[in-house]
Amino acid sequence: MGEADQCDVCIVGTGAGGGILAHRLAMAGLNVVSLEQGGLLAADHFRTVAPPGSARDFGIGPRTEWPSDPHDSLFIHPLFADGKEGSTERPSGGFRHFQVLNVDGLQTLWNGVSVRFSRADFDGWPIDYEALDSHYAAVEQRITVCGTRENIPELPDGIFVPPKPLRPPDDLVVRAVKSLGEPYSHAIPNRKAIDTRAGVEGACVSTGICTSGCPVGAVYKFSARLLPELRLRPNYELRTHAKVVRLVRADGTRAISAVEYVDTRTGARRSLRAKVVVLATGAVETPRILFNSADAASPGGLGNDNGRVGLALQDNPKAVLSTSLWKLWGQRRTYDIGYGDLLILMSRGRLPDGSSFPFIGHGIHGIPDVPHYLAGMAHFPPAMKRAMARTMFYSYVTLGLFCAGEVVPGNRVRPGRTQDRYGVRHVDVDFEATDTGRQRMEAMLGWGRKVLRRASSTLVHASVDNSGTGIHYAGTTPMSADPLAGTVDADLRAHDVDNLYICDGGVIPYLPDKHLTLTIMALSDRLGDHLIARARAGGMTH
Repeated sequence: MGEADQCDVCIVGTGAGGGILAHRLAMAGLNVVSLEQGGLLAADHFRTVAPPGSARDFGIGPRTEWPSDPHDSLFIHPLFADGKEGSTERPSGGFRHFQVLNVDGLQTLWNGVSVRFSRADFDGWPIDYEALDSHYAAVEQRITVCGTRENIPELPDGIFVPPKPLRPPDDLVVRAVKSLGEPYSHAIPNRKAIDTRAGVEGACVSTGICTSGCPVGAVYKFSARLLPELRLRPNYELRTHAKVVRLVRADGTRAISAVEYVDTRTGARRSLRAKVVVLATGAVETPRILFNSADAASPGGLGNDNGRVGLALQDNPKAVLSTSLWKLWGQRRTYDIGYGDLLILMSRGRLPDGSSFPFIGHGIHGIPDVPHYLAGMAHFPPAMKRAMARTMFYSYVTLGLFCAGEVVPGNRVRPGRTQDRYGVRHVDVDFEATDTGRQRMEAMLGWGRKVLRRASSTLVHASVDNSGTGIHYAGTTPMSADPLAGTVDADLRAHDVDNLYICDGGVIPYLPDKHLTLTIMALSDRLGDHLIARARAGGMTH
């Protein structure tokens, strides 16, 4: 489409919501421009990194630290934005907001978990499960989700290709969960947006981990699966290095007239006119753009006449337990290591007041870069560490368990006092775990310890956290039927702005225990239907 200065739909962001929507609209013939703050990673970006655990010294090198934290490695990656580039200043000890500022967004390092919300999870929403059922199915087929049908009401089945086969550590965990005799506890094959079909180009090559980036594009992301179909279409443009600064509303109207952005390579300010604007930048960045779009009619920020933008930020409290299973000591690997987290775990926890709550998580087994199970052997000589690592290398498992987020108005995103390197104002985040959240995390730890003991655990390294490391941010621009209670309506259109839509985790009013990405993508597919119908009816004007 070239460097056009106007389009039918401007979509800000190319992650879970923005990628699916751009494909739907462009394939339907609308003129679409996607704006993305960063660039497009080279196709072989992740092929230049050695596979994890490939070293002959079993991950023990001259710079290996003892003890090391086995639960922090997922949050150390050069692609995560710092305070100079990202939405927040990232103060030490504050809320840990993670962003990846290139095409695909956080899906660049996504582990692919793709689960449907249950019917009960939609309580309090302006839409129900049936409104998304067909869109879940459409997305599952488009991104290729592996899994098995289990007929568990709390975790609706979808359309799946076969998953990778379970491995000995998975079998031990499955048997341990079954031995509890709890009808509400399950250990089943994980549901992930990974193409596992043999002989298919880009099929999974079993690196044992997805969160460091897939070297072959087996894990879904926009750039690998959908962008190639749009590249040569004259009605689509991907505009990279375009950091949105604000949305401009025409005086005296309820419509956005332009999107202002800065070219991050040159610093030049540019403007794009659009009939419809969709923000798909996440539950922290989208409020930032809305706050920075304040005008005389809406001094608190665009779409924020009711003061609701930024309130009730949610993330999933989590409990993580890691151990070495002694029943696997000394065994060699004769099995496909797969994609790391091959299991979904589900159960219920009980609180001191007698109430219960659901939680869900993953059983993980991979090839570690560092043998964290030796963390307690800091003072042992290197030769002994290597011998133990060799014995225990394929015995390490992790259980990562998540419960529902909580709607706490004080947990919020608000206009900040600092700026990024481009002179765009940050947002600040206020976020604290509640007493209920802490009790839930401890209850999940108790269940996890019980499972691991039955699976032959040794030393268990356990931790809990609710400071942003769930990376399932939600609730800051929620859907609501009542314009006073939320930011967008059931069609994701802003209550206060006629041509502004939001499609990211912020629109989810109540975050359940489950991973939210597939639901964002299903909402995006549904929004595609709405905007296509609006265009065909001649309603895409302002």
